[in-house]
Amino acid sequence: MEAQWPLIIFTLFVCLTCGIFGAMSILTLKGQGRQLQFTSLISATVSLAIGGFGAFLHLEHWERIFNGFGHITSGITQELIGCVALAVIIVAWFVVLRGGKEIPKALAWITLAVAVLMLVATGHSYLMPARPAWGIALIVFYVANACLLGAVAMWLISIMKKDEASEGSSIQFALVGSVVQLAAMAVYTIACSMTKFADFGFYADPTSMTTAPTHVDSLLAIMVSGDGALMFWCSIACAVVALVCAIAAKKKVGASKPYMIIAVIVAIASSILFRVLFYQLGFAMVLLY
Repeated sequence: MEAQWPLIIFTLFVCLTCGIFGAMSILTLKGQGRQLQFTSLISATVSLAIGGFGAFLHLEHWERIFNGFGHITSGITQELIGCVALAVIIVAWFVVLRGGKEIPKALAWITLAVAVLMLVATGHSYLMPARPAWGIALIVFYVANACLLGAVAMWLISIMKKDEASEGSSIQFALVGSVVQLAAMAVYTIACSMTKFADFGFYADPTSMTTAPTHVDSLLAIMVSGDGALMFWCSIACAVVALVCAIAAKKKVGASKPYMIIAVIVAIASSILFRVLFYQLGFAMVLLY
């Protein structure tokens, strides 16, 4: 299956949005990051808007979106509900910050919960039993990816705002996020390795085909040494580099900008590469020829 770039953009920026909200909430619960909150809020808002625009580009006939809204089990309906919930959170944070007050811990907890639920809803909308590579492990990856993207985003903002306390926490978040994403990649790999494809046989119809069809025997083989190998290994390498940068930066708080720049680049690269891999592995359970 060819990569659907509008959907890659959508899921990438949804993870970034939810990651920023999650990191903001945790810093707030720790009593840190007060001067980062408004910038982070604007960043999350812009990110959500870009993600929504990406989803819109995927709809060749956008008016058909309203058909999906009539079903609560529809993935696009659940994503819309999540986007509306995030919009409400944005307004709530904006009102509190404009009033010069501190963010209540209750709002921070609610924000964290909404961010996680939005990630689950986004991953859930792509689950297809007929496509083994699009299983529960997708949700695991999206949640983990949000941890890394949100962490490096807060790392960047904390350096911009020269908040060393928040910078130290953000570096720790980036370290944890890198480990979590690598673990999620491992979970996804294990899930794909457990997939079995039944071979029902096939024949080539000379009136409609010029080449013989290819039967998929193993998703793991495609990931590790096949067409998806470049995306797979490069995405893992980028996540490892992000982890190394976070480890090195722990002793460089206040002077971690070079590590942050590298971490931001490789985190984005790893996120995009692994999403492209999802589509490269988007084979049906039973291929009909």
